[in-house]
Amino acid sequence: MAEKKNILFIINPISGVGKKNRLPLLIEEHLDHSKYNYKIVYTQYRKHGQEIAAAEKSNYNVIVAVGGDGSVNEIGSALVGSDCALAIIPCGSGNGLARHANIPLKSIDAIARINIFNQTRIDTGKVNEHIFLGTCGFGFDAYIAKKFDEFNKRGFLSYVRLVLREYRKYQQLNYKITIQNKSFEKKAFLCSVANSSQFGNGFTLSPFSDLQDGKFELIFLSKVKLINLPFIVGKFFRKRINQSRHFESVTFENEIRIELQESQLTYFHLDGEPMDKTGVFDIKILPASLILI
Repeated sequence: MAEKKNILFIINPISGVGKKNRLPLLIEEHLDHSKYNYKIVYTQYRKHGQEIAAAEKSNYNVIVAVGGDGSVNEIGSALVGSDCALAIIPCGSGNGLARHANIPLKSIDAIARINIFNQTRIDTGKVNEHIFLGTCGFGFDAYIAKKFDEFNKRGFLSYVRLVLREYRKYQQLNYKITIQNKSFEKKAFLCSVANSSQFGNGFTLSPFSDLQDGKFELIFLSKVKLINLPFIVGKFFRKRINQSRHFESVTFENEIRIELQESQLTYFHLDGEPMDKTGVFDIKILPASLILI
């Protein structure tokens, strides 16, 4: 009989909009106890999940992020380069990486997937010293991530309200991009890097992105008139934004640098989590650096 694997569930009790008080019971009922010895811990503050995962990864075969994309980023970033696998029970507002990887959104089904224990290696990325798993961004998406983080309500509808409120007044930024010692400048509303295909909730930024191809896509989107915004949004959700004349994509395999040409206050985000502002971003790919269940 195979030796049992050790698995740690790290639950973010406040992520997303769903209640998580039933999860311990669901884990007890549906986890395959013939395969796993398990433990459950709860995060108490931001970045706590990262601290726990970093301290415990040598003691566990699998660490499960129970929460949204922010929790997945915290825990997954601590596991990059290790032999400990990341699993996800999606409980957030967007669940972008989980959706891309076809991880079930229902907790019972996500646990069933963990029971199968099908491992794969995926690429991750690094912006300056920070790890991201799915997407990062430096334009309107980063600005909204910052506003959403400060908003008093979570959920998809709250996100939509913020976008509509802030869209008209947000101005496009000027970027200088350097790839393999060649530079070009670009003015854009959205400037994002995609390892996975979407931000979350089916909002597909880069329809052909692949977590395992050793390549990232640099995405630009120019601003459209507010009256045309529903048509653009529709293309995102239909996975056809690449067909828009406002869309531009550059695929890269090597390190790139993105420099903001403005002196105004700017933000960037990693997997939807806002980060401290900076004007220079060095981005590199870490191929096959994370084991995903």
